[in-house]
Amino acid sequence: MKTLTYIVLTIGLLSSGCSSQKKLVLDPPFVVENATCQKWTGGRAESGSGMNMELPFTSDAEVSFTSVYFRGKLFKCKVEQKEGKKVLKATYLSVRDTKPDMVMHSDSTKEVGNQPPELSKKMVSGFKLESDEAIIVYVKAGDSTENFTKVSDIKEKKPLIYQ
Repeated sequence: MKTLTYIVLTIGLLSSGCSSQKKLVLDPPFVVENATCQKWTGGRAESGSGMNMELPFTSDAEVSFTSVYFRGKLFKCKVEQKEGKKVLKATYLSVRDTKPDMVMHSDSTKEVGNQPPELSKKMVSGFKLESDEAIIVYVKAGDSTENFTKVSDIKEKKPLIYQ
């Protein structure tokens, strides 16, 4: 009887351990078609570089988009109208970091004013993605739970190189 109790308890604990993992929603309340991405580079070092994504979508439900995770980067996003259609525009900006002045001294008390580096932003991890796939993070109206869905077949346009 003791053995049966331990077996049931072990199975119960093992099955409940995976509930904190993020799960993909296979049937989101919107449909994305003809998604594209395009790298760009500024003409000067200070202007940086980045990538823009356009994800045209149709939706009957009220949805707000939080972010897009693509090729290891977290993109900011907003919804715009383009030619009468809703488009989720996601952007990632990579600016060359200018390092702040730091005091390096053998006396550590003279380094007190140095600022620690900023921690990186939250990443959507735990998903296996190909180079043409992205994760869209969204919230349904009236719900505060973040949902995740995968978009595939993202076409890459030629890079823009500004003067």
